[in-house]
Amino acid sequence: MGARQRLNSFYLLSSLIAAGVVGQIYQSWQAFFLIGAIGIGLMIYGSNIRFGPVRQIRRLRQYRRRR
Repeated sequence: MGARQRLNSFYLLSSLIAAGVVGQIYQSWQAFFLIGAIGIGLMIYGSNIRFGPVRQIRRLRQYRRRR
């Protein structure tokens, strides 16, 4: 398991734990799913959760522009 996968799983797990705490406080599955979706969405938007090697893609684009 690579470092990116470990970080992604850590961020996902931390978001779900926070959602679980809020869901338990309100005793609501709806609160759990809402906070979980918001947390995961914010992590993706903030680039904490990465899907692929972004650096390599950017380097390829810069290389193609130079040619």
